[in-house]
Amino acid sequence: MNDLLLYASVFVGSAIPVLEVWIAVPLGVIAGLPWIPAAIAGFVGNLLSLLPIIYASEKVKLLINRWGNKQKKKQNPEGTSSRKHLIMEKFGVPGLAFIGPFLIGIHAAGAFAIAMGASKKIVMFWFTLSLLACSLLFGFLASLGLTQTGSGEQLPFL
Repeated sequence: MNDLLLYASVFVGSAIPVLEVWIAVPLGVIAGLPWIPAAIAGFVGNLLSLLPIIYASEKVKLLINRWGNKQKKKQNPEGTSSRKHLIMEKFGVPGLAFIGPFLIGIHAAGAFAIAMGASKKIVMFWFTLSLLACSLLFGFLASLGLTQTGSGEQLPFL
């Protein structure tokens, strides 16, 4: 199979919210791609699909805040806080960036961070760092698993 088609498959697969880099990059390595270029293709694909989510989330948050100011908001009783605020206080943006992709997906975690009031620059920094680390980690682990368990043969393609 053409290597360019494999790289494109990793790129597109990592952009799909269900697959992301933790499935698409190892599949690319298993298909015969070197792990570093496969990880970079997965990183770029997932990052390019994350950018519109973050920018759209910020615009939606501003729209909701503008409409919310017209209506009187309900206040929580003193001493209580909503579950989403507790999650954000406990983990912060770095925690959401590194744990969120495994629990709810990186796209939902990014939208959640923006909705909770984190700045766009901080969200982009931590989520880019998380994507890069996960891409390289999963590519390396897939490569390590192939060299330890296989004889270096590629998967057969019809």
